[in-house]
Amino acid sequence: MNQNVLKIFSGSDVEGITALIKQMEKSPFDYLKIEGDGVKIVIGKNGVTDADTAVTQSVPAQAPAPPASFAAPVPAAEAVATPAAPVPAALNAEPIAVAEQPGIFIIKAPSYGMFYAQSDPTAPPYVTVGSAVKKGDTVGLLEIMKTFNAITSDVDGEVVAIHVKNEALLEPEQALFSVRVS
Repeated sequence: MNQNVLKIFSGSDVEGITALIKQMEKSPFDYLKIEGDGVKIVIGKNGVTDADTAVTQSVPAQAPAPPASFAAPVPAAEAVATPAAPVPAALNAEPIAVAEQPGIFIIKAPSYGMFYAQSDPTAPPYVTVGSAVKKGDTVGLLEIMKTFNAITSDVDGEVVAIHVKNEALLEPEQALFSVRVS
């Protein structure tokens, strides 16, 4: 691969790609494909080198495509002369196992994505421990490929625990909030 191709990426782009690769290694997906503005990045694992191969290996069609052919350029990121920063702790956090309890409803992540506790960085979080929620109230946002979806409460009650940090990568069915049902 021509190393001049890497010069189109800023240091933060390389950091983001590096974080994607690390998360990809932990995920059940075989590849991730990202396209936009004339740039296509594909990262893969388990011998998958392109999206067509991965699709025939029964990767769910609705899942974000994991990266494949960009895996080699990451070491070449040093050629960009921007050192890769460590992945933020929130991205490395393992999901916490939460036990079901009588009278407590667990709000869970509907799919993979990035969790946001507030609508923008300067806004207060949607809920905190002690917040009263009603069925249908937004408790957080889930970002999937620059599309934001509201995570809502399925019950009326009081938030008694928050199990995820802002900007954490979520897995399907991961516990997000414990709500004492009223």
